Amino acid sequence: MLLRIPTVLRSQELIDKAFSRASRIEEPYYPDKAERIKKEVQDRISTIESISRAFLDRLVKKFPSINNLHPFYSSLIDLMFDIDQYKISLSKIDRTSQMIEQISGEHIRRIKAAKTVEDANRIMRSYYGRFASLIHEIDQDLLFLGRCRDYMKKIPDIDVNLRTYIIAGMPNVGKSSLLAALTTKKPQIAPYPFTTKSVIIGIAEHGYERIQFIDTPGILDRDFNEMNQIEKNAVLALRHINGTVIFLFDYSDQALYSPEMQEHLYQQIRDHINPNIIRVQTKMDISRERREEIAISVNSDGGLDPLRLLIFGRTDGNVRG
Repeated sequence: MLLRIPTVLRSQELIDKAFSRASRIEEPYYPDKAERIKKEVQDRISTIESISRAFLDRLVKKFPSINNLHPFYSSLIDLMFDIDQYKISLSKIDRTSQMIEQISGEHIRRIKAAKTVEDANRIMRSYYGRFASLIHEIDQDLLFLGRCRDYMKKIPDIDVNLRTYIIAGMPNVGKSSLLAALTTKKPQIAPYPFTTKSVIIGIAEHGYERIQFIDTPGILDRDFNEMNQIEKNAVLALRHINGTVIFLFDYSDQALYSPEMQEHLYQQIRDHINPNIIRVQTKMDISRERREEIAISVNSDGGLDPLRLLIFGRTDGNVRG
């Protein structure tokens, strides 16, 4: 839904587009000059109306209704933009389209009643001025919606109907590496925290089933209001997406956070966000001891077998990632 939002023109761009198309209209079929000019002006007004209303109506239609969005998307949008302003701007766009229809009809009726070329040209200038004024009045709304559109295009396309696993944990515990190992998605991976800047989606095919994996940004153990935008995105993914959380624990010597901090975050997620959660120890190839029932390593042959068995019911290569 979010990917189909059209490019949002600024007011002057829309005016120039409509006027340019109208200026190319010539009426060769009326030998009487006054009638020919009147017909040209009518056609130009109709063209401006058609181009502008098609653009504005498409914006209103293609920008999603916040009330109809999945809570994951509406919450992300609400974090970035004023939802009330979003609704107001779309309402003003819709109202402007209706006003263009109204003034276009009024001026066409006046053109039909015009007696001279001068009258027709005067009515045309009047229409051009009123039309331009209406479009300029919504310039800030177009600018705002353009920013909304650019942000929405970056929101990952999550299929809420697929079986879903949400990979979570403290920063730098190996979430992106696990996603890359399980699915077709190859996210940015680096040995420093906060590499993941947004929610990343990967898909694995198990027989006829498509399974969705979501890599969330590293979540720090603090209140939601104190989190940065990256952390808030991760919490929203956990809260609003119906899936199983794979919580990764890093007990290796390279761990950035103590076992107690990781355990506390696990408890917070389980008790307040999503109780459907699996504990998984990562980086077994560099860990001194095994502390969890499910322990994995993305760098060892067969290192993912315990998790693959849990998710796919097998450990062989018949799962396409």
